[in-house]
Amino acid sequence: MNRPGPVTGLAVAWMLASTADNFVMFVLLWIAGPQGWSGAETALLVVAARVPTVVGGVLGGRAVDRFGPVPMLVVDAAARVALMTALAVAGWGQHPSIWVVLGLCAAAGTTPPLAYAASRTLVPRLVDDELLPRANAWLGVGDQVPMVLGAALAGPALGVLGPGRAFLVPAAMMLGVACIAVRLPRHRTAGPRRPAPRTRWVSGPVAGLIALSVVYHFTYGPFESVLPHFTREQLGAGVAGYTVLWVVFGIAALSTVPLAAWLGRSRPGLVNAIGALVWGLVTLPIVAVHSLPPAVAIFALSGAVWGPYSAIETTALQRWVDPAGHGAMFGTQRALLALASPLGAAVGALAVEQVSPATILAVSALSCTAAGAAALWPLARTRSSYGSASGAKSSAARSGRSRT
Repeated sequence: MNRPGPVTGLAVAWMLASTADNFVMFVLLWIAGPQGWSGAETALLVVAARVPTVVGGVLGGRAVDRFGPVPMLVVDAAARVALMTALAVAGWGQHPSIWVVLGLCAAAGTTPPLAYAASRTLVPRLVDDELLPRANAWLGVGDQVPMVLGAALAGPALGVLGPGRAFLVPAAMMLGVACIAVRLPRHRTAGPRRPAPRTRWVSGPVAGLIALSVVYHFTYGPFESVLPHFTREQLGAGVAGYTVLWVVFGIAALSTVPLAAWLGRSRPGLVNAIGALVWGLVTLPIVAVHSLPPAVAIFALSGAVWGPYSAIETTALQRWVDPAGHGAMFGTQRALLALASPLGAAVGALAVEQVSPATILAVSALSCTAAGAAALWPLARTRSSYGSASGAKSSAARSGRSRT
């Protein structure tokens, strides 16, 4: 029997956890100038907030496998509630010390991979195998909404609460995550799974699919740091136009997430390789436009292509890899992706001092297309049920031995 309630609750918990993470980064970047922090200090703050994610992903993913996804989701929520509250207290007087903020943000950057790994590890325990794509589409909503919601909440929160007390907002979000997490089932509630492929996640198509995602996010990274320059210099628009571009991108991505269940049912690796290839091609024309309306249309199409990617990948990895290693795999994957986009953004920020924003965006889009094209052949032969045939044989053999 399937339990849609827990899946919906888990999706909401993941959305809140992801939004809290995005909100913190938006606030940090927003208050850097008014607080008088130098560019080097701001860069150090961003690095301090993101690099610990690598440690948190690698070790936290293994903790999910060892102690279970629900307890680790509670640990992430409790840790971030405490750290966000400490940030609010430190900045209560409107001028928090950058060194205090740096230390607390470094600590807070360690735990977010727990929510990612725990949610993806828990889904196969809550639904039958055939409903995995639909359940992961719900989690995909939690990937896309924070792009819009984090930015939308940061400005009003800063205006009403100030730079320190604004951190009470992510603290409240994580408190909501904790309340949901303690009510989630800790043991399997779905029916029997299809025989597990018993595949190591560091092998073959699994590593190839994760590698494609890392490159995809890296080549997307320059759009984060270069788009403000492009919006001002080539589109002749201000912050409102810049905001519209990202909001439209996020809404378009959200609208196509439900397609993941249909697109990834046969050859998810091939679909995602084609998705990366097409994303670069449909985004490339933005470098030739000089006004906001056509740029908005291009970003809408770009977001629509981006939308299903994560949910398709998650379902494939859940089916391809031994469930006992899901936590380690998703934790490490999250760590890699958390570094890929910022590194791409950093490359774009350095390059914009030497070449035009349009050139950087063109190289970024074409690089993504090239990565997708390179991944086509290795991933084309891998079906959604990769390894299940061998898994079925081993399962039958075990069953036969148990009867004798």
